This record gives sequence, C-alpha cells and structure tokens, in this order.
Amino acid sequence: MARVLRYDRFGEPAEVLCLTKAPPPEPGPGELLVRVHARSINPSDLLTIRGTYAKHTPLPSVPGWEGVGTVLAAGPGAPSDLIGTRVLPLRGAGTWQELVTAPAQWAVPVPDAVTDGAAAQLYINPVAVWLMLTEELRLPPGGVLLVNAAGSACGRLAAGLCRELELRMVALVRSGAYTDELLALGAAAVVDTTREPLAPVLARLGAAEGAAAGLDAVGGTEGAALLNHLAPGGVLLSYGLLSGALLRPDPADLSRRGLRASDYWLRRWVDRCSVAEWRAAFDAVVARVTDGRLALPVAATYDLADAAEAVRAAEASGRRGKVLLVG
Repeated sequence: MARVLRYDRFGEPAEVLCLTKAPPPEPGPGELLVRVHARSINPSDLLTIRGTYAKHTPLPSVPGWEGVGTVLAAGPGAPSDLIGTRVLPLRGAGTWQELVTAPAQWAVPVPDAVTDGAAAQLYINPVAVWLMLTEELRLPPGGVLLVNAAGSACGRLAAGLCRELELRMVALVRSGAYTDELLALGAAAVVDTTREPLAPVLARLGAAEGAAAGLDAVGGTEGAALLNHLAPGGVLLSYGLLSGALLRPDPADLSRRGLRASDYWLRRWVDRCSVAEWRAAFDAVVARVTDGRLALPVAATYDLADAAEAVRAAEASGRRGKVLLVG
C-alpha cells in the first residue's frame, strides 16, 4: 500500500488533509509509474485545497502540481529505458502521494547535477516566470519591470532572469530583509513600499513616466496599484492571488491610459503547448539551474505525515526557499 495525502472537502489544509493508504496504481498505455521522493508546496496548491478553484477541482482530490521521483515501471507504449531514472511526473496524478502515474510524453528527465530539492520545484515557478518574461512581455534590454511580492520564490527567480535578459527590475517588498539578496540576484532597485514612494525610484532609473511592465503576484487592490506606475502602453500580468482577490481594473480606465492588464495562468499555456514547446521551456529552466544562473533553495522538508506543520511553515513570512514534502 502507498501513502496518499487527500482531501474530501475544501477548507484549511491543516483541517482537511488526511493521510491514507491506497493500492499501487497500474500505469496505463503511454504512462509511467513513479515513486515520488519530494514535492513542493506552492501557493496554488493551498488555494486549490481552500476551494479557490472549486469549479475545476473534483472531490476527493490529491493535491500537488509538481515533484520529482524515480520511474518504477512503464505502461504499454511508454519508453522502458526511463525505468530507474529520475523524472518530473507532470500532468498526471497529484504528487502529494508516494506513487503516481503520469504520461511519459510530458515527463521531464532530471540531470544528475540537479538535486531532488531543486528538481521538486522546477515546474510551477521557474517555467511561469521564464514564459512571462520571454514569451508574454518580451521587453527589450533596459526595460523597467515592476515586480511585487518580490521576496517570494517567483520574485527571486525574476531578479535572476532580469539580470540575464538585461532588464531593470524594481523589486517591491514590505520588508527590508530582502533588499541585499534581491540586489545580489539582479534587481536594479528594491523598494520597501511601507517606507518609501515608488515614483522617485522610477525617475532615477529614467522611467519618470512609469515602468514598461509589471508582474503581480498579489491581485486585488494592491495588484491594481501597479497600474499607477506604468508608462503609456504598459502591460501588467497578474499571475498570483496572494491577497485572495482577483485583479479587476476598470477597462475604460485602462483604455484611456493606454494600458493593458491580464491574468496569466500557466495552465493556459500547458493546455495549448506542443511537446516541443514543453521541452524547450524545461530545457531553458533546467540549463539555468544546472549551471547556477537560477537558484532553487529549500527552506525545510517535512514527511507526508507532517503535512499540517509543513503548510504552516510554507505560509510563514521571512522564509527563504521552498518547503518540501518528502517520503
């Protein structure tokens, strides 16, 4: 029997997650059976458990969008040479369990140089940030980019990629604790929004009219506030719901000011991408993690049996790195 973390109703993760056991699944045609070693806890996992995406989440459900494990078996038509190798078992069953089946064509091989801790978080954040910067925004070198919640995993990844892409990232935080780290990663400036105004910083960067674009992880009124600091023609991508509220700007106001704001859901890209596009995105991310251009630190690890404690740690402020579920 294999351990499975599941929930039968929506609610606070510590209250609704239950560790159970289930028979090992059999890989179907084109599928792999994977023993998962480590899984990351992402805000999107917790929002799903709390019912934010209830329309698209059947119950009972096993959470977990990403993780890393070893291939134990291959179903009919799946490549048997993957048996014994480490992969990301993506686009299959929820990863917060010991054994999962996943389609082989979307499984991502993990190089030996990438640790389980880094591999367990290769998907949701790095791929989303990479695609937003290189496919959605495509700012020219020197472009000024606003990023709120910049002390988050996505914010730190954006800082590193902005350095490589020669973009000037203005990191918005609520604590000076992240300043040195974000500057070292590649941010052009760090603004503690509880202590200083943003406009003078933009002026010093030669962007007195506003930034070219913004990445919003918060949503709601805080996310919408970024629009006040975008130049005409600016674009705001809202990819997170840390506030629990969607970004809902006034379309007439956006039109009058020549701005564009849209939600960014990685899922939309996943649903339409080809296998080649999928591979290319992961190749880009894995190469940067392997050579150290992107860092994916681990803050703490918890056994599946300690999921409630792990969730509390994942939502604690001041954390540097992902909290992982292992075992």
